[in-house]
Formats: sequence, structure tokens, C-alpha cells
Amino acid sequence: MVSMDEQTALVLALQLVALFSTAGALLVYLLCKIRASNGPEAPGSSPGGGKAVLVTCADNCVGLQIAIHLANRGFRVFAGLKDGASSGSPDDSVSSRIIRAWQKYRESLVGPCHGALVALPLDVTREDLLHEAVDIIRAHLPAGEDGIWAVINTSGLSYRGRLDQQDIAHWDAILKTNVVGVLRTARTFQGFLRSASGRLVNFGVSHGEEAGLVAYTASRYAVEGASNALRKELEPAGIKVVTLNLARVTPEMMFVSPRLKTNEGEGEISVDMGGCIEYQPVVLSKHSLRVLDVAVTTGTPKQSYDLTPMKQWKPVHFIKSIIV
Repeated sequence: MVSMDEQTALVLALQLVALFSTAGALLVYLLCKIRASNGPEAPGSSPGGGKAVLVTCADNCVGLQIAIHLANRGFRVFAGLKDGASSGSPDDSVSSRIIRAWQKYRESLVGPCHGALVALPLDVTREDLLHEAVDIIRAHLPAGEDGIWAVINTSGLSYRGRLDQQDIAHWDAILKTNVVGVLRTARTFQGFLRSASGRLVNFGVSHGEEAGLVAYTASRYAVEGASNALRKELEPAGIKVVTLNLARVTPEMMFVSPRLKTNEGEGEISVDMGGCIEYQPVVLSKHSLRVLDVAVTTGTPKQSYDLTPMKQWKPVHFIKSIIV
């Protein structure tokens, strides 16, 4: 009778070991699945987690680079284009073609992809397009969400030349885009930012004082001053205001329209390892992109961050005006 009890206890012990082994294996499997679904996204990690970000202008190099970078990092990026979403025709802008190529490549990937890139018509000088952008963004947000994590103002306009040789209309256009456009954007998307306790990101003084850029420099200082005032005004609503300072970068480099990069001697459009059409110039260095990540993702961002430019590209000095 005693031997039978011992045998029964041994069987029960073996059953318990098997049960705990199965439960442990299942727990490890679930942890691996969770880690895979939240893990890094090639070619880098994905801190965005699908958060919505608006880049007001991707028609210029700095805006396009920021939009693609954040989309690759897992953000749901809404990229403003003056011509709106591309139609697929040869007449589409370079930015439209690059965004469309990125979208097609992302659709071809297997596995979860948190990042997204949505082009929408946007011009910070037009009130109707700003409000239309609100409706488009709201329609693309997941059910139950009604907020934007960050709004990044990359719209800009510059005219280079001596003050006594410039048309006053040029000054009006610069102030309307660079300063009033920032204020329009802040007012339009304030509700979205409040819902997500988000942040407004503006470019402050980027090139310092320089002859031939008097009106442009005035507009950049105005944006920095407006950002300081907005920071105090929006703080009670939980909205952060951050300025990015890009030293030693001319407006030609920041706001020039991108050009497609072709393979030397072949004339074929270059494509990088991430499946994106290559273009030039590329404005921000890898270090600047890491600083941008901090400015966009950290819970308590600093008031301003300094970015460093790429060194291998020099602006074309004969460009007289740039409109984005």
C-alpha cells in the first residue's frame, strides 16, 4: 500500500513537472511574440510606435528628409505637398515620386510595419488647405484617436539679394510664409496637439546674420521669438514648443527642391538599401537625425536643439529664389 502511494506521488510529480514545463514554454513563446511585435524595425529601431506626426512641407529637401526618416522610425507621418498626393504621372514632383516609391516598397515588406507616409495637400499660407489637412489627418487616424504627437514646420521661403535691390513684395512673401505660416499652423493644429499632449517643432535661427538675407534672417528671429512666446502660452495645455537650430546652413540648402540621383554613366535612378529613391541634396547628418529623434520622442524636450548639416554638398549660389 505504501509502495502504491509512492508510485502515485511520483506520477503526480512528473505530471506537475510536465505541466510547468509546458506553461513555461508557452510563456517564453508569448514573450517572444510580444518582443517581435514591438521590436526594432529594419533598418533601425522604431521609437514612433505609430504616433501621428505632421511635416508641413515635404517639397523641400529638409522636410522630405525628416518625413522619410520619421516614417522609417515607426511614425505615421503626414507630409504636406503643395500639389497634394501624386497621381502617378511623369509630371509629378520629385518629392511626390519619392514618397510614392517609399509607400510601394513598404507595402512589399513582410511582417508588421508601424511606420506610414501619407501625402496631403498643404500650404501654410492658405487657411482652406490647413483646415482640409485637419479633416484628412482625422480620417487617417486609428479609431478612438484624435491627436497628433508632433507638428514640424518645415515650410520656408527665401530671396537672396541686396535690400535696396529687392522688391517689397519679396519681403511680404517671406513674412507671410515663414512667420505668419507658423502662427497659422500653430492655431490650426492646437486642438490636435492638446489631445495628444504633443509638441510644436519650429526651425529657429539657422544661418545667422548675413548680407543679402536681411528679410529672411528677420523672419527666422521672428519665428524664434514667437516660439518662446508660444511655449509659455501653450504650456498650460500640455503642448511643448521646440526650436531646431541648423547652424552654417544657407536657406538654399534647407529649402531647395530635391533632385533625383542617378547612377553615374547609366542615367538610371538610384535606389538605396531601404528601397527609397535616392535624391540630393541630403541636408541633415546622421547626428542631426539622432538629435531630431530626441527632440520628437523625449517626454520632456529641451526648448531648443542644435543640428549639424551634411558636409559633402554645397549649395548652388546662382539660385535667386526658392519657394516651397
